[in-house]
Amino acid sequence: MTSPMTRNLEREGTTRQFGHGHAILGSAGGLSVMKGVFEPGWRWSVDVAPVAGTASCQTRHLGYVLSGHMHVRLDDGTDMEIGPDEVFDLPAGHDAWVLGDEPCIMLDYSPEAIGYAAGPGGMVVDDEAMAIVRRGYAAFNVGDFDTLRALLANDVVQHVPGEGPLAGTYKGVDSVLGYYGRLGELTGGTFRAVLVEVHGDRQGHVTALHQSRATRNGTTRVSRGSIVFTVVAGKVLDLLELHGDLAGDDAFLA
Repeated sequence: MTSPMTRNLEREGTTRQFGHGHAILGSAGGLSVMKGVFEPGWRWSVDVAPVAGTASCQTRHLGYVLSGHMHVRLDDGTDMEIGPDEVFDLPAGHDAWVLGDEPCIMLDYSPEAIGYAAGPGGMVVDDEAMAIVRRGYAAFNVGDFDTLRALLANDVVQHVPGEGPLAGTYKGVDSVLGYYGRLGELTGGTFRAVLVEVHGDRQGHVTALHQSRATRNGTTRVSRGSIVFTVVAGKVLDLLELHGDLAGDDAFLA
């Protein structure tokens, strides 16, 4: 039986100070959390950039706003605001600043948050295969089949487990892309697989944990899964799917 694990964030966490705020990091078992307290006047490019050593924040944030408001500007110029009771997924590559006279306090559950404001050595650095996998997920989620074709080897194989209508082994780039197309057809183009975490060994092996979301016949399903990739000479050669709830995923597509 697994023993319960607890840790008091304020008493036992690690505090990192920066201009106009601080972050407290703590973990218990499989969960790590960062509590960020950003005072009025805080701006990432002024208060954290000197510590991070990058032109924009390269940490992906997955979290929840407890109080206050913050403006976020992505490197591509996209602007957004987040406030109390909002759940957020902010990609790497952004600036941000506090709005108003109230501190912005948030919880961040991203695996990358453990390196926040720790300096260049705390940043997540992808190897070549990990970067290829990230590009593949991004292309898949916008239906960019040209990029997918460029990333997949001609003799690529994807293994899809279970007993659902799409289960089986897909051999060759056209067959794999056909599988992706069929997955889109069954879900009315709503299927998305958003990366949560990527692990690699610098030898072409990558495990990618993702959260998928799709709507079919009026029902929306959110589930977790992973894919084990083998990358050879800059091309994805093999993909092995794993599902957190394979029976449920099969039933959703049946």
